[in-house]
Amino acid sequence: MVKPPVVRSFIRMNDPHAEQYIVGGISPTVEAGTWRWAFERPELEFHLEGAEGWTFVMEFALPAATFKDTGPVTLAVRVNDAPLGKMRCDRPGTHRLEMPAPAAVVRAGKNRVVVEPDRVWPSGDGRVLGFILISAGFER
Repeated sequence: MVKPPVVRSFIRMNDPHAEQYIVGGISPTVEAGTWRWAFERPELEFHLEGAEGWTFVMEFALPAATFKDTGPVTLAVRVNDAPLGKMRCDRPGTHRLEMPAPAAVVRAGKNRVVVEPDRVWPSGDGRVLGFILISAGFER
């Protein structure tokens, strides 16, 4: 018997069900047991119970090794193709993004989130790295 997919509003990248939320632009490999690389245009999909009272939250990091080449990075967040907001990061390290997600943008059921860094880092293995993704989703 096949288990039904887990549907949540928030996911950590080391969760065994994380790949169910990843649409694209995120590494399938969990690094250091906690995070995954997000590339040029990471996309995730979450299920919300109702459209009222949500905040989009994302824990991420900009490594010093990439930041020395990219400098400050601005992340633009879109939900269901509508702009939610931008966050500028002026230093490497761990960051927490929090943006209110109004009912005009989110909806009950599936919600697609796209995060676009304005600066990315070409790695030596052919990948274009954006940022380290630790967790993301909607909280009340």
